[in-house]
Amino acid sequence: MFKLVPKSILFFAVLCFFGKECSTLRGMRIHVPEVVRSGDTVTLSCEYDLEQVALYSIKWYWNDEEFYRFVPKESPPSRAFTMTHVNVDLSRSGPTDVTLKGIRREQTGDYKCEVSADAPRFHTEIRGAHMIVADLPSGNPVMNIEPAKAEIGKKIRAHCHAPGSNPPANITWFINDEQITLNNTSTSVLHLEFDTDYDLGLKSSKSKLELTTDRTHFIRGLLTIKCKASVYTLWQESVQNNVREDVPQLAPVIGSTSSQSHTDQVIEIISSSSGRNHQCTRVFKYFILTIVFLR
Repeated sequence: MFKLVPKSILFFAVLCFFGKECSTLRGMRIHVPEVVRSGDTVTLSCEYDLEQVALYSIKWYWNDEEFYRFVPKESPPSRAFTMTHVNVDLSRSGPTDVTLKGIRREQTGDYKCEVSADAPRFHTEIRGAHMIVADLPSGNPVMNIEPAKAEIGKKIRAHCHAPGSNPPANITWFINDEQITLNNTSTSVLHLEFDTDYDLGLKSSKSKLELTTDRTHFIRGLLTIKCKASVYTLWQESVQNNVREDVPQLAPVIGSTSSQSHTDQVIEIISSSSGRNHQCTRVFKYFILTIVFLR
């Protein structure tokens, strides 16, 4: 009525019950980049220790769908499965690595490596990691500042726009090369906003900075504002511009214009006089000028 269990299986079960001998996979690790640029060639790797047990198979999955398999006992041992957007380079793939060519944004997702030991244990372990494939901006950020010249205590507004990408670029503000991290009484950064291009599947970022100037902002009469746009560590560009301090000018001395006009008239009369000694005329000019300015 009951079937006899082979002694080898019983022995293996006893080992697994009383010890750790059944765990043939140790130190398994998966290496998947956190983020890569669209169009790149990417190699994913899976490290494992079978503890002298033969490898039965290694399988790779993208969003739980198998796209690559390596089975040493098969010929050829490497096999790629047809999948939209996935292009496996078999010449650069093997028992630990799989290489993907011309990776695209659509391949953002979860990647898993499954390792199975050979008989008699057939122990299997699986590890996974998430990878983002980014479409980077094709241009540089643009910034506008109003006004370009400001007095102390006046408000300045700066707008920064980063070109379309996926994921959208992050925008960071700097004043005189110091990053703005928190809003305070003089500085305010509005929340990041996005404009979506549905045809291209890209999002452009835009941010606004508002600043009320004080004496510490101007260095030698200049305030420098910088906008830096970045997509992870793959891409970053910045643009900066200066705001000049508008120093109020002193009003002209009352009556100086009329005095100067009167002086010019006197000099003109003296110069037009004829039949006089030239040297005497010059001395007389200085005398008249002195009288006018002492009034």
